[in-house]
Amino acid sequence: RLVAVRPSVEWGGFLSGTRRARNLEFGIRPPPGATIAAANALDHVDLAEGSFTTRLHRVIADTQFSPFMYLVNNVQYDSVSNVLGWQSRFRWIVTPGNDVFVVYTHNWIEDSLDPNQRFRTLDRRGAAKVVYTKRF
Repeated sequence: RLVAVRPSVEWGGFLSGTRRARNLEFGIRPPPGATIAAANALDHVDLAEGSFTTRLHRVIADTQFSPFMYLVNNVQYDSVSNVLGWQSRFRWIVTPGNDVFVVYTHNWIEDSLDPNQRFRTLDRRGAAKVVYTKRF
């Protein structure tokens, strides 16, 4: 489908209390091989130890260059940790069973004490993995 919208509401028991969740996802597939999705989640949790509300905002962009090569970018922010995170994953299936993965992650924390910089880098990481399968 070119456009998809998925609302949901959940409620019920959660640890020592209850949880109410409202989610809204919106997705679009502009050209073949590309998808963009945005999601917002609002959770309200009432526990014996106290209550809290979380908000999670996420955008995911997928690009499939061929049936064997794709790139996924995920950017999200949550209101509890005040962390904005970005993860980029590249996968290349050289031949079935032989894959190359490259992952980059960058996290920023919201810093309300510095008026000149709203977010500052918390951490960043890169990783690569090569999978080789020998059949005999």
